[in-house]
Amino acid sequence: MLSCAAVIESNICASFIGLLFVHSKEDKPIDGDQVSEVLTDLPSWSWWTARVLLINQRLLNRSAATLRSALSMLMPQVLKFFGPDSTLDLGVSRRNLAAAAELECALVEHVYSSPHTALGHLQAAGQALGMQTSVQGAMGMRTAHQVDPKAQLVVSTSHLAQDNGYTSGEDSAALDSTSLGSQAESSELKGLTTDSDVLSAPRMVEGSGGMVERPLGGLEQAVLLGFAQQVKKGTSADELQAWQMAPYVEAVLRQTRSHPVIRASAKLLQARHERTRTRTLERSLMHLQQLAEAPSQPQPPHMTRLRHAFGVLFPLRAALRKELGEQLLSTGLVGAAMGLFEEEELWDSLIICYRLLQKLPQAQQLVQARLQVTPDDASLLCALGDITLDDKHYQKAWDMSKGRSTRAQRSLARSAQRQQHWEEAEGHWEKALGLNPLFPQGWFAMGYCCMKTHHTQRALEAFTRCAQQEPDNGEAWNNIAAIHLQLQHAPEAFSALREAVKYKRDSWQTWANYGQAAAQTGNNLPAARAVQKVMELTQGQRVEVEILAVLVQQMQNRRQEHGMHGSDTPGADHAQQQLEQAVAAALKAASAAPGSTPAVWGLYAQYYRSMGFQVSAKEALLKQIRGLQGSSWQKDPAAFETYATASLQLCRLHVEMVSSGQGTAQNLASARMHLRTTLKQAAQTQAESELYHQMQQLLQEVERLEQRRAETS
Repeated sequence: MLSCAAVIESNICASFIGLLFVHSKEDKPIDGDQVSEVLTDLPSWSWWTARVLLINQRLLNRSAATLRSALSMLMPQVLKFFGPDSTLDLGVSRRNLAAAAELECALVEHVYSSPHTALGHLQAAGQALGMQTSVQGAMGMRTAHQVDPKAQLVVSTSHLAQDNGYTSGEDSAALDSTSLGSQAESSELKGLTTDSDVLSAPRMVEGSGGMVERPLGGLEQAVLLGFAQQVKKGTSADELQAWQMAPYVEAVLRQTRSHPVIRASAKLLQARHERTRTRTLERSLMHLQQLAEAPSQPQPPHMTRLRHAFGVLFPLRAALRKELGEQLLSTGLVGAAMGLFEEEELWDSLIICYRLLQKLPQAQQLVQARLQVTPDDASLLCALGDITLDDKHYQKAWDMSKGRSTRAQRSLARSAQRQQHWEEAEGHWEKALGLNPLFPQGWFAMGYCCMKTHHTQRALEAFTRCAQQEPDNGEAWNNIAAIHLQLQHAPEAFSALREAVKYKRDSWQTWANYGQAAAQTGNNLPAARAVQKVMELTQGQRVEVEILAVLVQQMQNRRQEHGMHGSDTPGADHAQQQLEQAVAAALKAASAAPGSTPAVWGLYAQYYRSMGFQVSAKEALLKQIRGLQGSSWQKDPAAFETYATASLQLCRLHVEMVSSGQGTAQNLASARMHLRTTLKQAAQTQAESELYHQMQQLLQEVERLEQRRAETS
């Protein structure tokens, strides 16, 4: 979208860069002080040179360290000569130049993902313009048929003076009729419309606030778009991000007069937001198509188009058309996307379209035809390998690139994983991540391969790198915790699982692991919450009995430490009171769950006994024994041990109740009959076990107590 004059100016600036950064005598890069000395007599060249470097950076696929270093030296010089503290005589343009310099400094920081630094420059730009911006709530309607107003986010601005950089009314009219008004000619797009019952901007209720006080100038609108970019760069890419950007974009689109590049940038941001919603997807596609085709339509004068072109991050034409093609592809309009990719010579994307249409022969022919033109193109060789599933093409791509093709190593790694050659896949991932370590999916895959090859420490390092680059990857946090649990590092596992459950809230396995780690580290309240969460997610089909057993034991130990007996209350110990309530709630839910087991009633009885509720403990033990009676406990030693332990606990509880005066002769009779029945059923198979002898001894004790009570009565 740059004019010929801008291209000539760019070439002049590019020549100046070479003179600027190479010392004429020593042929060495010069430092910032030398840059300042060279630019003293040519202050505007620092600004134009920085603009050329920024355009160069945006043409590249990734950040370039040399360009970033050069911009880090140039932008302070721009602020020195044109910023708010400039000592130059800039006349009436001082305020606008200071704001523009701060704004472009913010955009440089946005390009290099430094939102905290960019925010300071944006605020300084607003101060230079005398504009204060805030986001607040106001009542309005978001859809055409909405009756009741709802709270909407809107931008409120207050300012001291008006920007003098408006275009004429003819320029704005030209923008509306060309850049945003052309109709798509593709047959696949016919029938689509921009009409929707969802309004492009909320219709505010009069008197609810949130409206700008007066029309905004070009620089002020650019600052608002800068704040929108600040939200994008400074927050996580979730569903709320686009809604937080929307107030700034809508404030710009609400203006009746805007510069072409500013209006186009606002429309682009709005189109990106609207494509995330089904009801506005068509309108988003149409607006994006109109923006991409705007350069082929009649345009306003080049000086009008260039106004504020460096103050917003509007993509270059090739990048914009690629974005349009990808959106066409995502909506299923493969034919329209293929035509666009072919025009732009985006062969990788065109090959993907052929593969989606299952036209592999055509895709292979296209790749081979392109290889005849560029036989050493590693990306084309990798595409041929994707089509034929032949590893030799990936290896050839790696050799042709002289060991610099990340895609070749990633493809070799995935191929080895499909064949379950874990050692080989681990090596390929290591090479790929050595070239480009900022690839969280690669670190996750490498960690998985290391786990398969039992390289535990390397797996832990890989998953850690993945979680650092992608903090919302719950699987990575879960795998980190699993490795720590395997290494008996319970505190580290608990910390990792605390992050995992934030992003995998619907995974009962993650909650179960979280509960186990919490119980092992003494975090009893999170453990109790995890038990209930597992039952909630599995609809009661799974009960974490082991975690419940640890919680009940912890509660008993703490009561003993505090010297509490029976029904004593925790008093001022709020933590103990919370623990008892949490354990009680978890046991209540577990006992009522469809997946409940007799062991749950045993734990419930243990809880009641520690709380001094002997009658409730007796009822819980009876339910546990009834649940165990259906098993073949007479023949299975393990089942007999469980059944005999529950029987001993029940009968001893009967004896304790009688000894404490809470029981009657009926308790002793119940204990005697239960013990006799149990001993009789287990006499042939379990007579030699220790628990069998303990029941015999307890039976004798019960009979002696009965005889003593009969004599005294």
